[in-house]
Amino acid sequence: MKKSILIALLIFLSWGCSDSSKSNQEEQSVTESASSNYEIITEVQSETPGKAQLLEYAVYTDTLYSEVALKTAVMDIYDRCKNKDVFENHEAATVIAVYLYTSKGAIKDKSDWIAMLMKSPNSAEPYISFNQFKISALSKLQDKFKSKDEIELDKIKKHLKGKGIDLCDLSDEIKKTELDNIHRADAKYPDYGEKHMAMIDQLDEQFYNGLKRRYNLDDAMLSRISVFAMSYCK
Repeated sequence: MKKSILIALLIFLSWGCSDSSKSNQEEQSVTESASSNYEIITEVQSETPGKAQLLEYAVYTDTLYSEVALKTAVMDIYDRCKNKDVFENHEAATVIAVYLYTSKGAIKDKSDWIAMLMKSPNSAEPYISFNQFKISALSKLQDKFKSKDEIELDKIKKHLKGKGIDLCDLSDEIKKTELDNIHRADAKYPDYGEKHMAMIDQLDEQFYNGLKRRYNLDDAMLSRISVFAMSYCK
């Protein structure tokens, strides 16, 4: 569970924060609806002598979760911003990334996009990725037939509701605590190594044991909560 979060964070940081110590970065809060099925929330501009970068964070507002619809949305955002003249030393962005989420709350976890577009100087056309798990799960919620996963999801949500917490809120708590534990280990063991990883494992285990006692969960249910949250939480 924590390895997937680490990988997602590393991917995001490598795209969105490279050369941050040498760049001028500006974040703008944007509320902009160019289409009926998305809303641009935030735009981040950064520039170095060799690169001008735009990061666009948007929310998908439709209920049609297909690759065609999602591709249309991210391509529309890309086409709107690819020629923006907002940089001091570049006529337009040399790197553009578009991150599309299913809700404003989902943007808190930058890796939790449902569709992502990346355009670099080395690529002739934008590259688009999709979160197939989330697309599949949200699409199934639109039909009347309940799969085995959806039945199990309902049982887990009912169990957690009886304990006074929502599945998606619990998932947010888990991700935040896991990241906090990494930062605590970073501060104590800045050179990383075995002690760094051992501290993270110890802190995570203490946290998971506390969750299991508090919400009457076993290891299997805790794992399923994380899997379901990745797919179903907007």
